[in-house]
Amino acid sequence: MGGKTYIGKDLFGFDFNMKYPPSGGPYHGYKTDKEETIFYDFAVLGYDLSFSYKGKYYYFLTEKDYVANCDETFNVEYKRFEDAIDALENFTIEGKAIVDLIDELEDCQPE
Repeated sequence: MGGKTYIGKDLFGFDFNMKYPPSGGPYHGYKTDKEETIFYDFAVLGYDLSFSYKGKYYYFLTEKDYVANCDETFNVEYKRFEDAIDALENFTIEGKAIVDLIDELEDCQPE
């Protein structure tokens, strides 16, 4: 599991997200702080992630070879994913993937 084949190196040798690349905004190249948190902090740097959607909180634990949707203490794993991109594209809330809900997420932060 895992492999993060979506992480590339820019001309200066810094890691970046090739699947969801930055587009020149003020947040590590992303237009919003939510995009920076999801696409850079979580997907590239490997930070754990928490956010809320319509008052419900969600937590994602990043391990070396997988990502898991967890409880708030990061001790109980509900569902595992191959990597952060797999989680962002395949974990759904009300039938929508996280990547489709970014602008509607609240309290989105790396842990």
